[in-house]
Amino acid sequence: MKIRPDFGAVRENAAAFDVAVASITSGDIAWGRSLLAALRDHIWSTEEQKSAQGMLPQVRKTLAALKTCTPTPTAHGREEGAGSHPACDPHGGVRVLGVPWMLA
Repeated sequence: MKIRPDFGAVRENAAAFDVAVASITSGDIAWGRSLLAALRDHIWSTEEQKSAQGMLPQVRKTLAALKTCTPTPTAHGREEGAGSHPACDPHGGVRVLGVPWMLA
């Protein structure tokens, strides 16, 4: 059982973002994505200014990269979706904060 990090002010939110990215880069994409979605919702609901200005764009960009780069079965194979987003790696992965990782 994984413990979800606490959200709160900008420091707690930054720590939660780091946990999510670490989960994603270690291969636990679903857990990392769920943390990012919960963090995004928390920032929106609390309107905490520093997080909304400084972190929310990173959170949204990372979630968009995950959604865009998720491979879908096609007749053309895995490469079709790659490269459709600037964060996508041409080999079917994605870059999170400049770190390449492969989708499961």
